Amino acid sequence: MQIIIIHHHLNPGGVSRIIQSQVNSLKNQFPDTEILLLSGKAPDHDFFKDRGVKVRVKPELNYLLNQDYTVEFLEAMQKDLSEFLRKNIQRDSLIHAHNMNLGKNPVLMLALSEMAADGYRLFNHCHDFAEDRPANFEFLKNIIQTKLGQDLQKVLYPSYPNYLFGTLNDFDRRRIFKEGIPESRVVFLPNPVHFEAKKHFAKSDAKRVICQALQLDEDKMLITYPVRVIRRKNIGELILLSILFEDQAHWLVTQPPKNPIELVDYKKWKQLCSRLKIPLVFEAGTRVDFEQLLVASDVCISTSVREGFGMVFLEPWLLSTPVMGRNISYVTEDLKKSGVCFPLLYEAIKVGLKNGAHDFGALDVQVQQEIIKQIRNDEDEKEKIKKMNPQLETLFRPVGDLLIKKNKEIIKSKYSLKNYAERLHEIYRKLAQ
Repeated sequence: MQIIIIHHHLNPGGVSRIIQSQVNSLKNQFPDTEILLLSGKAPDHDFFKDRGVKVRVKPELNYLLNQDYTVEFLEAMQKDLSEFLRKNIQRDSLIHAHNMNLGKNPVLMLALSEMAADGYRLFNHCHDFAEDRPANFEFLKNIIQTKLGQDLQKVLYPSYPNYLFGTLNDFDRRRIFKEGIPESRVVFLPNPVHFEAKKHFAKSDAKRVICQALQLDEDKMLITYPVRVIRRKNIGELILLSILFEDQAHWLVTQPPKNPIELVDYKKWKQLCSRLKIPLVFEAGTRVDFEQLLVASDVCISTSVREGFGMVFLEPWLLSTPVMGRNISYVTEDLKKSGVCFPLLYEAIKVGLKNGAHDFGALDVQVQQEIIKQIRNDEDEKEKIKKMNPQLETLFRPVGDLLIKKNKEIIKSKYSLKNYAERLHEIYRKLAQ
């Protein structure tokens, strides 16, 4: 059985990590599996080459710029992509396409959808959805429907016996049912969670090394947001917490964004923190060993407002580091069902505005920044926010070793690469029938 993996790019990030896990899990459990990877950009060929995976790069598979393309350009691109895909994919192969429904390359999505209509077997692995990103959805609609005259609903959600959808959580699974796809054609595929530790770090030793390298006080808690800062990660809420509890902890975030559009807001946040002397540590992951930083941290935090699977809720536990922060119920519901416990999550942080109380995370970035400016040196305003949010005081409760051990064991057992490989194989068998 030949598996064709398709993704827009293999740049470092969430989906690329899952593709690497997909390859590792299949090659470990089913070493004879033949895998071909098609991508618009592949900076790290060696990882795949070492595992016997062929990589073919075609730039047109990558994201399209969100601009006004002519019909002639789009039709030529569709013809070119279709020829490339059909040349490289045999009729009896299984296509495993990642994030087709994100809307970043509507022409690729249309080409694959038409192949499925012709009988090619396709597994659409949905990490994200264009419907959650208005700009993406409008771009998709403009190209597929307006320019190319296709039925957008049928391209997004075709119902063929040779076409399966895969989702990272049950919420997204139910979302696809509502689009008219039968339950038998939608499978639940949670991500594998593993951390290939390069070294063993004792927590106390790691904290001492990290604090010395970053010139931080070892007597304070170390709270790390292990994330590349993009808008949905809600960095403003982390900054708000760092102001409210400045005396109790150092607050760190690990990586800058790569997307030039995301960099605009990111630079504004950095400038604001510099101007107001807010001691949030930016880009800590570029200055110290990332694994050692997670081990050294007393807690990892997430203030994200939207996730697909929610790796940040699980991965730190494998390094004996608890997770605190904003709950995303449609993500954590699935994780709790597997037995993982989250004692340090809150639902929202309320702040008072002229027209009443509002969830800080739901506010526009400019409004968030104004609030931060207002409370930076105003202890009365800080106390008002704390009183409005008594749940925040529970964030600093210690998490016992037994709970940490229990969570670690559940994650290792239920989200292992072995389980992932077996689930993938089961999906492929279903598609091959």
